[in-house]
Amino acid sequence: MSEATSAQLSHGASSGESEVAAKAGISAQSRRHLQMRKEALREHPALRELAGTDRRTAMALPILLALHWGLAWAISDTNLLIVFLAAFIPGQIIIHAAGALVHETAHKLIFREPKAKLAFDLGLETILVSFGKQLTYQYEHISSHHPYIGDYERDYEHEDICAFKARTMLIDGKPRLARVMTIATLIVHLLPFGFIISDEIFPRLYQRVTGRVAKDRERHIPSTKAPVWQQRLFIAWSLSVNVILLVLFGFWGWLYHNWALSLFLGKFGITNLGQSLSEHAGNDNETPTRSTYGPINWILFNTGYHNEHHTFPNVAWTKLPALHDAAPEIFHSRAEKTYFGYWWDHVTGDFKTSRVNALQGIDQSRRCPEATRGRT
Repeated sequence: MSEATSAQLSHGASSGESEVAAKAGISAQSRRHLQMRKEALREHPALRELAGTDRRTAMALPILLALHWGLAWAISDTNLLIVFLAAFIPGQIIIHAAGALVHETAHKLIFREPKAKLAFDLGLETILVSFGKQLTYQYEHISSHHPYIGDYERDYEHEDICAFKARTMLIDGKPRLARVMTIATLIVHLLPFGFIISDEIFPRLYQRVTGRVAKDRERHIPSTKAPVWQQRLFIAWSLSVNVILLVLFGFWGWLYHNWALSLFLGKFGITNLGQSLSEHAGNDNETPTRSTYGPINWILFNTGYHNEHHTFPNVAWTKLPALHDAAPEIFHSRAEKTYFGYWWDHVTGDFKTSRVNALQGIDQSRRCPEATRGRT
């Protein structure tokens, strides 16, 4: 995909650019969003005025940092149970809010100037301590997700087809064992760094009990990457923040942060996982993206306005409600459930996916062959 087409998708396309984008090989769902944008601008030309950055968003950074480190200080002299509760409820909500700001800065909707953006991103890293993973997200989101929504081979957000197939085989053949695996996965994900431990253990277990390879080794998502110097800077920054957390708030304060981040990224990241499951229904011809409205957007920077965002990715979060209200005939695709509802269905369904249709048409027998002894 050309840089010009990538810019159209991540910062907005003009009314005559959808045909150009189609020739560049973007996905059907991404083309549908460009078409929706064209229709909206034809009926409501004033929508163009909503585009642009909103620097006021930067004021949220010190507030989130104060809340996060304030909690770390408040629980620094307590006990393991209090640390867990603080991480599980307010902690991961703060992490999610910071993650929503990562999404904003990925689209350069807070600062466009490189130095200002870098300073803001480092501020977010002080909250997230992601060891540069927020950079990976930013680059993948712009160059992989937006232009290729719904394309298993190119959209990084789609889960591994072999992992999906292994779970499906287990559910269909040995439903009780599938439930045991689900419960065991949830227990591990409750632990600090549980999502990392889980990624090492359960693919091997699914492979052993199904006899099929549980990871698609042929899938290599193409995306742009952050400069090496930036990656090293963010890793060093995260290491420094970890040390500062230990010095200022002791072991419990340090654990609070890492536990909150771990829960957020794992199966107990209820709002994070629920949001991901709610967003893309995978419909190429109608509306490929669903939105979630309501109070959750007050603390997550309108991240629920996802249909609006994919159609107008150059509109800052502060103006997405106005965009929705100005073109209700365009933005009518609403998620059927809350984030919790989608998360609950995912867990009780033994981690069923919401994007099965995107995995159809893939040669699963070739991509996920029978496992050979000693292969992981």
